[in-house]
Amino acid sequence: MPRKMTLTCCLCNEPMWAGTTSKPHGEAAHNKCRREANVINNHGTTGYRQGCRCDECKHGQYIYLTQYAAKVKAEQGLHPNTLRRKKFKEEHGYWPEVSRSTWIAPKLRHKLYERDNWTCQLCGEPIDRGADRNANYAPSLDHIVPQSHTLFPDHDPSNLRTVHRLCNSKRGNTLDASGEAEQRTTRPASKADSKG
Repeated sequence: MPRKMTLTCCLCNEPMWAGTTSKPHGEAAHNKCRREANVINNHGTTGYRQGCRCDECKHGQYIYLTQYAAKVKAEQGLHPNTLRRKKFKEEHGYWPEVSRSTWIAPKLRHKLYERDNWTCQLCGEPIDRGADRNANYAPSLDHIVPQSHTLFPDHDPSNLRTVHRLCNSKRGNTLDASGEAEQRTTRPASKADSKG
Protein backbone atom coordinates (compact mmCIF):
# COMPACT_ATOMS: atom_id res chain seq x y z
CA MET A 1 0.00 0.00 0.00
CA PRO A 2 1.58 3.31 -1.05
CA ARG A 3 2.25 5.94 1.59
CA LYS A 4 0.24 9.18 1.43
CA MET A 5 1.10 12.70 2.49
CA THR A 6 -1.31 13.11 5.38
CA LEU A 7 -0.13 16.40 6.91
CA THR A 8 0.12 19.97 5.70
CA CYS A 9 3.09 22.17 6.64
CA CYS A 10 1.85 25.01 8.85
CA LEU A 11 4.52 27.35 7.41
CA CYS A 12 4.30 26.79 3.64
CA ASN A 13 0.92 24.97 3.37
CA GLU A 14 2.49 22.23 1.23
CA PRO A 15 1.67 18.55 1.86
CA MET A 16 4.19 16.59 3.92
CA TRP A 17 4.80 13.04 5.09
CA ALA A 18 3.74 12.05 8.57
CA GLY A 19 6.52 10.51 10.64
CA THR A 20 6.72 8.98 14.08
CA THR A 21 7.97 12.27 15.52
CA SER A 22 5.68 14.59 13.53
CA LYS A 23 3.63 17.15 15.40
CA PRO A 24 -0.16 17.11 14.98
CA HIS A 25 -1.93 18.72 12.04
CA GLY A 26 -1.67 22.52 12.27
CA GLU A 27 1.70 22.41 14.09
CA ALA A 28 3.69 20.13 11.76
CA ALA A 29 6.29 21.78 9.53
CA HIS A 30 8.97 20.65 7.07
CA ASN A 31 12.47 20.61 8.58
CA LYS A 32 13.59 23.11 5.94
CA CYS A 33 10.69 25.47 6.70
CA ARG A 34 11.35 25.20 10.44
CA ARG A 35 15.07 25.97 9.96
CA GLU A 36 14.32 28.98 7.74
CA ALA A 37 11.75 30.31 10.21
CA ASN A 38 14.16 29.87 13.12
CA VAL A 39 16.98 31.68 11.30
CA ILE A 40 14.68 34.61 10.58
CA ASN A 41 13.30 34.72 14.13
CA ASN A 42 16.56 34.10 16.01
CA HIS A 43 19.20 36.36 14.49
CA GLY A 44 22.22 36.67 16.75
CA THR A 45 21.39 33.71 19.00
CA THR A 46 20.96 30.41 17.17
CA GLY A 47 20.82 31.73 13.61
CA TYR A 48 24.53 31.11 12.97
CA ARG A 49 24.25 27.44 13.94
CA GLN A 50 21.36 27.11 11.53
CA GLY A 51 23.33 28.49 8.60
CA CYS A 52 22.74 32.26 8.67
CA ARG A 53 25.95 34.28 8.12
CA CYS A 54 24.66 37.87 8.52
CA ASP A 55 26.77 40.22 10.68
CA GLU A 56 24.34 39.96 13.60
CA CYS A 57 24.53 36.15 13.62
CA LYS A 58 28.33 36.15 13.26
CA HIS A 59 28.60 38.53 16.20
CA GLY A 60 26.18 36.37 18.21
CA GLN A 61 28.33 33.29 17.49
CA TYR A 62 31.48 35.22 18.50
CA ILE A 63 29.86 36.18 21.83
CA TYR A 64 28.68 32.60 22.39
CA LEU A 65 32.14 31.12 21.70
CA THR A 66 33.87 33.75 23.86
CA GLN A 67 31.53 33.00 26.77
CA TYR A 68 31.95 29.25 26.24
CA ALA A 69 35.75 29.54 26.25
CA ALA A 70 35.65 31.67 29.42
CA LYS A 71 33.33 29.16 31.13
CA VAL A 72 35.53 26.18 30.20
CA LYS A 73 38.66 28.04 31.26
CA ALA A 74 37.07 28.92 34.63
CA GLU A 75 35.98 25.31 35.20
CA GLN A 76 38.99 23.44 33.77
CA GLY A 77 41.74 26.04 34.01
CA LEU A 78 42.59 25.72 30.30
CA HIS A 79 41.26 27.03 26.98
CA PRO A 80 39.03 24.53 25.10
CA ASN A 81 41.57 24.20 22.26
CA THR A 82 44.29 23.28 24.75
CA LEU A 83 41.99 20.69 26.32
CA ARG A 84 41.29 19.19 22.87
CA ARG A 85 45.00 18.97 22.10
CA LYS A 86 45.74 17.35 25.49
CA LYS A 87 42.93 14.83 24.95
CA PHE A 88 44.39 13.99 21.54
CA LYS A 89 47.81 13.43 23.12
CA GLU A 90 46.35 11.18 25.82
CA GLU A 91 44.49 9.09 23.23
CA HIS A 92 47.25 8.86 20.61
CA GLY A 93 50.44 9.30 22.61
CA TYR A 94 51.69 12.33 20.66
CA TRP A 95 50.71 15.96 20.11
CA PRO A 96 48.61 16.73 17.02
CA GLU A 97 50.84 18.09 14.28
CA VAL A 98 50.45 21.53 12.84
CA SER A 99 49.81 21.27 9.14
CA ARG A 100 53.00 21.95 7.20
CA SER A 101 50.88 23.34 4.36
CA THR A 102 50.44 26.55 6.37
CA TRP A 103 54.16 27.09 6.96
CA ILE A 104 56.52 29.10 4.71
CA ALA A 105 60.26 28.49 5.08
CA PRO A 106 62.23 31.41 6.61
CA LYS A 107 64.61 31.62 3.61
CA LEU A 108 61.73 31.95 1.14
CA ARG A 109 60.02 34.43 3.47
CA HIS A 110 63.15 36.64 3.58
CA LYS A 111 63.58 36.44 -0.23
CA LEU A 112 60.00 37.65 -0.66
CA TYR A 113 60.57 40.55 1.75
CA GLU A 114 63.65 41.51 -0.29
CA ARG A 115 61.76 41.12 -3.59
CA ASP A 116 59.15 43.61 -2.35
CA ASN A 117 61.81 46.05 -1.02
CA TRP A 118 60.51 45.69 2.54
CA THR A 119 57.45 47.72 1.55
CA CYS A 120 53.88 46.85 2.46
CA GLN A 121 52.09 45.92 -0.75
CA LEU A 122 48.73 47.00 0.67
CA CYS A 123 49.40 50.43 2.19
CA GLY A 124 52.73 51.29 0.51
CA GLU A 125 54.53 52.19 3.76
CA PRO A 126 57.96 50.74 4.68
CA ILE A 127 58.11 47.71 6.95
CA ASP A 128 60.10 47.80 10.19
CA ARG A 129 62.77 45.10 9.73
CA GLY A 130 63.64 45.03 13.42
CA ALA A 131 60.06 44.92 14.75
CA ASP A 132 58.97 42.19 17.12
CA ARG A 133 57.19 39.51 15.09
CA ASN A 134 53.92 40.29 16.91
CA ALA A 135 54.11 44.05 16.37
CA ASN A 136 51.53 45.69 14.08
CA TYR A 137 54.17 46.91 11.61
CA ALA A 138 56.23 43.73 11.55
CA PRO A 139 56.61 41.97 8.18
CA SER A 140 54.07 39.34 7.20
CA LEU A 141 53.26 37.46 4.03
CA ASP A 142 49.82 37.90 2.51
CA HIS A 143 48.25 35.40 0.12
CA ILE A 144 46.91 37.37 -2.86
CA VAL A 145 44.29 34.66 -3.36
CA PRO A 146 43.46 33.88 0.28
CA GLN A 147 43.97 30.35 1.59
CA SER A 148 40.26 30.11 2.45
CA HIS A 149 39.38 30.58 -1.24
CA THR A 150 41.30 27.51 -2.40
CA LEU A 151 41.13 23.80 -1.67
CA PHE A 152 44.89 23.62 -1.13
CA PRO A 153 46.87 26.69 0.05
CA ASP A 154 48.96 28.21 -2.73
CA HIS A 155 52.33 29.22 -1.25
CA ASP A 156 53.86 29.97 -4.65
CA PRO A 157 55.89 33.21 -4.54
CA SER A 158 53.64 34.69 -7.24
CA ASN A 159 50.71 34.39 -4.79
CA LEU A 160 52.60 35.92 -1.85
CA ARG A 161 53.37 39.55 -1.10
CA THR A 162 54.99 41.45 1.76
CA VAL A 163 52.64 43.36 4.07
CA HIS A 164 52.44 44.67 7.62
CA ARG A 165 50.83 42.25 10.10
CA LEU A 166 48.16 44.90 10.78
CA CYS A 167 47.37 45.37 7.07
CA ASN A 168 47.18 41.59 6.62
CA SER A 169 44.75 41.30 9.52
CA LYS A 170 42.58 44.15 8.23
CA ARG A 171 42.40 42.61 4.76
CA GLY A 172 41.30 39.26 6.13
CA ASN A 173 40.26 36.80 3.43
CA THR A 174 38.82 39.29 0.95
CA LEU A 175 39.86 39.33 -2.69
CA ASP A 176 41.15 42.52 -4.28
CA ALA A 177 38.76 44.32 -6.64
CA SER A 178 40.18 42.54 -9.70
CA GLY A 179 40.39 39.18 -7.95
CA GLU A 180 44.14 39.49 -7.66
CA ALA A 181 46.68 42.13 -6.70
CA GLU A 182 49.38 43.99 -8.49
CA GLN A 183 52.82 43.87 -6.93
CA ARG A 184 54.34 47.18 -5.89
CA THR A 185 58.08 47.37 -6.44
CA THR A 186 58.55 50.93 -5.25
CA ARG A 187 56.99 52.92 -2.46
CA PRO A 188 54.22 55.20 -3.74
CA ALA A 189 54.75 58.91 -3.17
CA SER A 190 53.19 60.04 0.09
CA LYS A 191 51.57 63.44 0.69
CA ALA A 192 54.73 64.66 2.46
CA ASP A 193 56.89 63.71 -0.55
CA SER A 194 54.68 65.57 -3.01
CA LYS A 195 54.84 68.85 -1.00
CA GLY A 196 58.61 68.66 -1.32
